[in-house]
Amino acid sequence: ASSSTPPSAPKVTQPLNASALVAKPCSSLTLSNVAGVGLTDAISNSDSDANGKACSWAGEAGGAVAVSWDTANTHGLSDLYAKQSTYAYWQPTTVTGYPAVYGDGLGDQRANGDCVLNVGVSDQLAFFVQYNNPANATQACSLAGKAAADVIANLKGGA
Repeated sequence: ASSSTPPSAPKVTQPLNASALVAKPCSSLTLSNVAGVGLTDAISNSDSDANGKACSWAGEAGGAVAVSWDTANTHGLSDLYAKQSTYAYWQPTTVTGYPAVYGDGLGDQRANGDCVLNVGVSDQLAFFVQYNNPANATQACSLAGKAAADVIANLKGGA
């Protein structure tokens, strides 16, 4: 049964101003945060494309985590909810009280240690964390969640 209106994401009850982290995506996580998800001596690399700005950290011993600010979607998580049927997996959750969803539009690589978590920080803005570490495949989604919680903590702390 299809409906004429796509489901919308849960509302963000305590929106956060993410402009500082959107402008400098590598300040989304500290080196301590990156080490906390098992990546040692990580090197950061910022990037931007039509969808927004991102930063990734690659660990010396393997594995990576990336934070991407999706500024192209102006309705935050609701833009993703509208296309959830195209996602390889879709698991709504929350991260420290913020609406979130584990889901990847490119495929389900969780068994290989690649997990994507999308988090709404306002009704207009979402970010996603992609955690990838085949050596730690069973922990990929929980570590993506830990990194996402760190981003929110850094936002609240005015990082």
